[in-house]
Amino acid sequence: MAVGAKWIILGALLLTAAACSQTDSTSPHEAVLIRSDQQTVTRAQFERAFEAARIAYSDERVVDPRAITHARTRLLHQMAEELIVNRRAEELGIVLEEAELEAAIQKIKQDYPEDAFDEMLLESAIPYSLWKERLRERLLMEKVVDRELVQSLEITAGDIEAYYKAHEKELAARTEASPETDLERHIVEQLRRQKVEAAYPQWMEGLRQRYKVEINWELWEQLQPSYARDKDSAAG
Repeated sequence: MAVGAKWIILGALLLTAAACSQTDSTSPHEAVLIRSDQQTVTRAQFERAFEAARIAYSDERVVDPRAITHARTRLLHQMAEELIVNRRAEELGIVLEEAELEAAIQKIKQDYPEDAFDEMLLESAIPYSLWKERLRERLLMEKVVDRELVQSLEITAGDIEAYYKAHEKELAARTEASPETDLERHIVEQLRRQKVEAAYPQWMEGLRQRYKVEINWELWEQLQPSYARDKDSAAG
């Protein structure tokens, strides 16, 4: 994403541990699904987070069940990565101030007509507090990525020239509608996004080795929709 939320959801390699079984809690909903040395994500927390993510689908009735299964898996890995990044943020002394969070919320709301944002959450049955917490996690991750990856990037004149040549037709129309400075800014943003995406997997792999996170795969299997379980059984 421009360095934004859309590119952040990338895969994670995590370990399985018997300690994450449902014996961690008397309630099945509080069974631990993801665990780090300092934080956990329970089954209930995951399901609430997924419900918040579902507002991305304008009409659930037309969504392919396979897309839902894929989205759930993406979120599982994303939340595991969040635990890892939270540990890195703590080590680096990076925090997300409440004022930063509120400013981001107001910026998001500006893209909606008056009261439309609140109505969207209400219609989707998404508690505002839950949506806000998911945004907090995303913004903290962005701050850590900015410190670790973005600030160390170098974009040269040669990079810009090569990008322009590779996208000359696409950029020609943009040149007519935008000042030259806007075009160069667009190219720099695209190059930055590409370089961060390229560096992210190796960076995250290093963090995984440093901050161990475990997924309870047995519990995860139990949480799969019947469609996914039937497919796995047929494949076996």
